[in-house]
Amino acid sequence: MMKQSGFFDEPQVDFVDLERRLASFDAAERSVAAREVAETPGPEAERLLIHAIADSDAAVRREAALGLEQFDGLAPAEALAQALLDENAAVAEAAAASLAELKSPEAAPPLLALIKHPRAEVRIAVCRGLRNLRLEAAFQPGLEALGDADARVRREAVGILAYLKATKALPALVKAASDENVEVRRAAISALAFAPAEASLGSVLTCLSDPHWLVREAAVVLAGRVKAEGAIAGLINSLSDEFWQVRGKAALALGTLKAVAAIPALGNLIGFPISNLRKDVAAALGDIGHPDALPFLETAAGDIDPDVRKIARRSIQLVESTRS
Repeated sequence: MMKQSGFFDEPQVDFVDLERRLASFDAAERSVAAREVAETPGPEAERLLIHAIADSDAAVRREAALGLEQFDGLAPAEALAQALLDENAAVAEAAAASLAELKSPEAAPPLLALIKHPRAEVRIAVCRGLRNLRLEAAFQPGLEALGDADARVRREAVGILAYLKATKALPALVKAASDENVEVRRAAISALAFAPAEASLGSVLTCLSDPHWLVREAAVVLAGRVKAEGAIAGLINSLSDEFWQVRGKAALALGTLKAVAAIPALGNLIGFPISNLRKDVAAALGDIGHPDALPFLETAAGDIDPDVRKIARRSIQLVESTRS
């Protein structure tokens, strides 16, 4: 099954000739033919690629695995799952990339059969493939994969649970937000975006003090998305983070929360050397919409950066509109 079709009629393809070339004794010719089939839509192309993925030559198998990216459903998934186990790394990598593009729930069985495979690279690819299927049957395997010895698998398992947006996954995601691996923690805190503020607040507060700035950044973003008012004090502290990226995201989160208490701390950043942060601060002060922000915004309206000036003027208008 193809994932999508074009708006115009496709040119006629000589599948008989392509099939003949795919049976050639010359591996180079078979590889070129597989590449041409990969550029062709339709069930015949799918059939030929599935056949070519078992070719004796690794280059042909790789072209076939890449070409199956455009197809979906059980048959392509079975072929790609087999190619994922290929002894040739390039073939396995191509299969993993195509598996990540699957969308149909029909593709799940061959993936679920490999989720406990001994090779971590296989488990990683399977988790990525299952993520996009958004399948309830993947919930328990995804939950178990959160305990995998390989941090890369745990990170992809977070994706499975996050895409399902299942309330029952919240305890596991909260636990993953304290994982020893920074990428797992970052993925987990971001995954809590579908949770109510009260369910994610504890993780937000913990991750605001995480040793790695990427996790702190994800935490301040989450606080804004779920409108975690209980995190306002922590977000104000984050305006002093050693990384300006965290400060900027914290400013925007405080703007979303309309945190009047944050205005003095935000105002102190109006003269920060990095203009991107000054833009975030000016936008946040406008979102808060309180008259106390006006002196800082008037200063920002004379900034050397035209974007900062533009945002500051808009924010001044927002504040003044709340007074009328």
